Amino acid sequence: MQVIVALAALSSLAAPALGFSIPRGVPVSQSMIDVKLSATGNSMVKATITNNGNRALNLLKFHTIMDSNPTRKVSIESEDGKEIQFTGMMPTYKEKDLKPSYFISLPPKGTVEHSFDIARTHDLSRGGKFTLKAEGMVPIAEENGTEITGAAKYHSNELHMTIDGEKAASVENAFGIVKRGPRSRITKRTSIDMQSCGNSQELQALTAALKASAQLSSMSAQAVSQNQDKYMEYFKDPQYMQTVQSRFQAVAQESSSTTGGGTTYHCSDTMGGCEEGVLAYTLPSQNEVFNCPIYYSDLPPLSNECHAQDQATTTLHELTHNPAVQEPFCEDNGYGYERATALSAEKAVQNADSYALFANAIYVGC
Repeated sequence: MQVIVALAALSSLAAPALGFSIPRGVPVSQSMIDVKLSATGNSMVKATITNNGNRALNLLKFHTIMDSNPTRKVSIESEDGKEIQFTGMMPTYKEKDLKPSYFISLPPKGTVEHSFDIARTHDLSRGGKFTLKAEGMVPIAEENGTEITGAAKYHSNELHMTIDGEKAASVENAFGIVKRGPRSRITKRTSIDMQSCGNSQELQALTAALKASAQLSSMSAQAVSQNQDKYMEYFKDPQYMQTVQSRFQAVAQESSSTTGGGTTYHCSDTMGGCEEGVLAYTLPSQNEVFNCPIYYSDLPPLSNECHAQDQATTTLHELTHNPAVQEPFCEDNGYGYERATALSAEKAVQNADSYALFANAIYVGC
């Protein structure tokens, strides 16, 4: 009862809800777009995206192969089948009031190319043979529009590359990250970087969000077994109940203190990752989370609307991206309610937004 009262008090401060996702019932096409990967240098990759349809499309770049931020665009495996560590960012984007600049317009049968250096976001210093592939789902708006009307799944070809490790190591990491030793995991509670808190309002908001994240996660951990219909809506398969419950418990523990733990949470952007539209982002290779200015200006502390974004669930979302909280850490497999609930069970259990949306649903009663 104390948890519910505390959360209700916080939600009374909420601004109007923010919620973008693919609207329920819109079509998801398996063949609307085609993605082809090709090598253009030692660690340079070009993605060629083709509109297979007969009408122009506006493709949202966020969390896709076209994202201009140093996000995970491809999966990379070494010759022995081991996945290469990702050292880039996992951003949470604002889902409402999408701007035309967030989209790429593609005419019928037209193509667009996007190039990126995988050495900026992966440690390829060992060199050798690697296999790359890309898959995901692109939200789509009609020509010249920004209202999402559908989505297109894509699965690229497999690209085999032989990479010179010394040359790859000379490429500057997107965030200047160097290898660090493993962090101590004796006390799994987050630590706020006080020097990154420019004012008391930011610190107060983040502290409240962490407290709410702990409470929401505890409620959600209990709901996994107590509300099986809701669990199945988001995670699909009972065999993963223990995994989901364990992750919520881990996030609750990590959120429960602000003075020490496996992750470091920054009130503000000290690494330069807050591009337009980014609410917050995580560097999973470093177990660090950074809030952006619009986290404070555009999000309510806690929303009472279904499928909406707020500070508390954004913080919860970010914490699932950190291996210090639980391994393997969560990816961004599907963003927003429609994409998250369209995932397979295997993808959903490793999807950060599935946890944030489930927590929102349990609190609001969706």
